[in-house]
Amino acid sequence: MEREDNRPWYFLHIPKTAGTTFRVLLENQFHMDDICPAYEFFQLGQYSDEQLRRFRLFRGHMGYNLVNYLPEKPRVLVMLRDPMERAVSHFEYISRDPGHPKHRIIHEGKMGLKEYLLDPVLSAEVTNAQVRPLAHLSERQTLDELLAGSDGQESFARAWRHREGVLPSDDELLDVALQRLRAADFVGVAEQLEQGMGLAARLLGAAPPERLQSLNINPGRTRLDELPDDVLSLLEKVTRLDRKLYEIGQGLFESRYREMQRAGWGDGPPGCAAAPKAGEGRLLVDFAQPLCGQGWHQRELVPGKGVLRWTGPGTESYIDVALTPGQGYRLKIAIADWVSEAVLHSLRLYLDDQRLPVELAAEAGQLYAVAAVQGAQVHGGKDFHRLYLRLDKTRPQSASQGEGIDHSHARLLGIAVYRFLFTPA
Repeated sequence: MEREDNRPWYFLHIPKTAGTTFRVLLENQFHMDDICPAYEFFQLGQYSDEQLRRFRLFRGHMGYNLVNYLPEKPRVLVMLRDPMERAVSHFEYISRDPGHPKHRIIHEGKMGLKEYLLDPVLSAEVTNAQVRPLAHLSERQTLDELLAGSDGQESFARAWRHREGVLPSDDELLDVALQRLRAADFVGVAEQLEQGMGLAARLLGAAPPERLQSLNINPGRTRLDELPDDVLSLLEKVTRLDRKLYEIGQGLFESRYREMQRAGWGDGPPGCAAAPKAGEGRLLVDFAQPLCGQGWHQRELVPGKGVLRWTGPGTESYIDVALTPGQGYRLKIAIADWVSEAVLHSLRLYLDDQRLPVELAAEAGQLYAVAAVQGAQVHGGKDFHRLYLRLDKTRPQSASQGEGIDHSHARLLGIAVYRFLFTPA
């Protein structure tokens, strides 16, 4: 599918809809400098309109307020989830996250899901929580005034709720949300995440991910069929509008996915259309750049060191690069961290199907994997070559070995890499 225009993208992130996993896919397609750092609406106040126009990707918990605020209307991407499942997941997230502002209230009150849903203040967070972000009505002038009078996200949100005043009726609110949902460039559903990632990737002109590792997911979450009837009745009440929205959204996703299949997009492109290219001199590939490859976790910024990615969750990771035919190169891969010495020393490198002998060497306190690429291995007639990093295994790790990088949730990891440097031999 060809991109119709150059407007920026906006992922309208509704919490607990597989949005963290989806966000990583989107961020992979953009240079870090092209992504607006703001994730909450108050953070937008530090940017001028000129600065906002330079960003190509916005994402965050800002609802439709962001669309109403930006100087240029973005293309909108939305993920939905079965509303009752989402409400249960949201409650359990609050229950297990000490950093959430409602966590202490729930635990001190010894609240279960039923008590939470019966509380009119607390349950507001899950009441039609997918319709409301899509139905924001505040205009730019109002939002500017609220930003100017606020000293943080909490005070902005409080002032915004007060300014919104009396909301439209439920039917009017749903109509606004449905109108905007139908106009969105992408609508996905969490229950069909893999297919949705493929559809979104195609919309962005990228290859779909070959393997997903869902992020920010609670594997022990309560199933709806485990809940008593009175709790299910309360869930139905607080998600009445969301269930109508979800039904329409699911239909939109399925029809657009079928259209993608009919267009023959299912197999994905052979590689990254924007693979980094070697010119006359060296080629530096780092992870501030868009990711042309697969088998990597999300970016992590290490102050004073740079941007890294861990290999994983599988044992094979790769990047695509366009090298000069017949040119030999000295390859240096800067390694930031590793889950174990055994995993590190199992590293094998391949250029396409040709193995590259590799050795580990330390220079000025930095560990490198070093290899020689022979000119005969860089064939002409190829748009890109694929550099593979293969390990014997990956393993869960919640704390790093080398650089003191903190990982608060277990992921399947191998080695962490800062950058690749191809220097003509």
